[in-house]
Amino acid sequence: MKEKRIPHEKLTAFSAACLEKLGLAQADARLVAETLVAANLRGVDSHGVVRLAHYATRLRNGTVKARPTIAVQRTGASSAVVEGDAGMGQLVAQRAMREAIALAKESGVGAVAARNSSHCGACAYFVELAVREGLVGIALTHTDSIMVPPGMQRIFLGSNPIAFGAPAGSEPPVVIDMSTTHAAWGKVIVARQEGKPIPSDWALDANGKPTTDASQAVGLAPTGGHKGYALALMIEILCAQLAGVPFGPHVTKMYGELEKPRNLGHFMLALDVARYTGAAAFRAQIDSLVREIRSQEAADPTRPPLAPGDPERLCAAARAKDGVPLGEGVLAELNDLAASLGVARI
Repeated sequence: MKEKRIPHEKLTAFSAACLEKLGLAQADARLVAETLVAANLRGVDSHGVVRLAHYATRLRNGTVKARPTIAVQRTGASSAVVEGDAGMGQLVAQRAMREAIALAKESGVGAVAARNSSHCGACAYFVELAVREGLVGIALTHTDSIMVPPGMQRIFLGSNPIAFGAPAGSEPPVVIDMSTTHAAWGKVIVARQEGKPIPSDWALDANGKPTTDASQAVGLAPTGGHKGYALALMIEILCAQLAGVPFGPHVTKMYGELEKPRNLGHFMLALDVARYTGAAAFRAQIDSLVREIRSQEAADPTRPPLAPGDPERLCAAARAKDGVPLGEGVLAELNDLAASLGVARI
C-alpha cells in the first residue's frame, strides 16, 4: 500500500479543524489533535489520527460530549477525583494530570482518579506534562475487554496501558508507554485497514488460536503471559474500582456499543523528586542511568543498546523532519471525514 508523508503541523491543524467542526472549543480541539499527532510522531500510529473517525461517530451521536463540564474535587492534601462528564478522554486525562501536578507541587505527591471519561489516546502525552514540570509522572487507563487471560477462553480485561515519565538533566527525559498486551488493539485496526498481517503472538481468533490475519483477530494475548495479566489487573483496580466505574467485561465497548457512553476511568500520579533525593541529584542520576544503558556492549553490533522510550523518541525526531506516514486506507478515511465536515482534504 502506498504511503503519503504529511508534515506534523499540517496534520495537527487538519485534525483540530475536524474536531472544531464536531463541536469542540478551539483550544480543546487543538489539545486533542496534538495528542493524536504526538502518538503518530512517536510511531504509535494505533493511537494517532486513525482514531479521528471513531471520535467523530461518538461526538455526533452524543455518547461523547464535545463541551463537557469537567469538575475537580479535592479529597485530601494529595488526592482528588475528576468528573469527566462524558467528555473527550484527552481533555479529562489532561485535567487529571494537571491536578496531580498541582497537588505534587504542594504536598510532594499528587494522586488523581478520573471517572466518566472516554478513550484518552496514548498516555505518554500526559506523563510528559509532569516531566516538563520537573516531576515524575505515571498515567494509567483501562479499556474495554480485549485481553484473553491465561486459562480463559474469552476476553476479560482490556489492554490496560501504563505510561511513566522521569525528567533528566542534559539527556532527554525517560518516557515509557506500553500496553499490557503484546500489542494495542489499535495496531490490529491499522493492520486491518492497510491489509497487512500481524505477528503471531499478538492476537487470538474466535477459536482461541493465534492468528496473523488481523481481520480474524477477536482478542489479544497478555505480554509475558500471567505477568502481563497481573499487571493489567492492577491497572484495572486503580482505574475502575478506585474511580467507581465499571470494570473488565462490564466496560462499554469502544466500537461494539456505539450507542452507550464509555464511562472509563484513569489514574494519574505525579511525584516531586525534590522531596526525595533532590531535583539536581535525581536528574544527574537519570543521565548516568541512560548513558550507562546505551554504553553497554551490544549483542548485535548493528543494533546498539537503547533505553526504554528511545525508539519512540528517535522516531519522533525523524517524523518531525520527514513527515508522518499515512497509508492509503487511513488517508481515505480522513478525507471522507473531512468531506462530511466541510474541511479541506489532507
